[in-house]
Amino acid sequence: MKFLKRITVVLVSAFALLILYIEFGGKYVLDIKDRQLITWTMRSTQKLPENFTGFYGTVYPKYLSTNSWDQIINSVFNSNTSIKNCPCSQTSYFLYPRKTFKSQLIIKYHIISRYIELHYSQKDCLNFNFSTFDFLENRKGISDISQSLFNKNTKDLSPIEMAEILALYENPLKNSRNKNPERAKKRTAYFYNLYSKNLTK
Repeated sequence: MKFLKRITVVLVSAFALLILYIEFGGKYVLDIKDRQLITWTMRSTQKLPENFTGFYGTVYPKYLSTNSWDQIINSVFNSNTSIKNCPCSQTSYFLYPRKTFKSQLIIKYHIISRYIELHYSQKDCLNFNFSTFDFLENRKGISDISQSLFNKNTKDLSPIEMAEILALYENPLKNSRNKNPERAKKRTAYFYNLYSKNLTK
């Protein structure tokens, strides 16, 4: 019995340390240049217009209240959990491939997520994600894609036009109107219908 108690204490202690490491490890795991890069990147990002953040918030109603811990827990119980519900998790995913660590451990992805969330809001992360996302065909960021597809500023887009941008954001190759017009229409309709459905709730 004493052996089992010791094992239990060791396991619980190790788990608690892991949680603390993920929650506050960013300050120590990320070097000064990494932290400066994140700070500069987030602060220099152009803000999205209200019509687009409102549209996104209607399609993904939990995006402002969900964080990377929720994302981890939800993914354990539901493999279909969308990362779109947590913009800061997406931000760390976008930043992670650019970073060079001595050991490429997946846990560092979560550490970056938590570091970002402790310093910035989910809306800040959403601004970064759509301002830097590569929509392919030499179109980077939401301003470029808005002009390319509709010859409009983002603030002037209609819901169906924003739905097409979300479809491209989901997969810019498969959901391209130039390469896969039928699939692009279906995914655009899906996001527009989801927006309309959530709007009436």
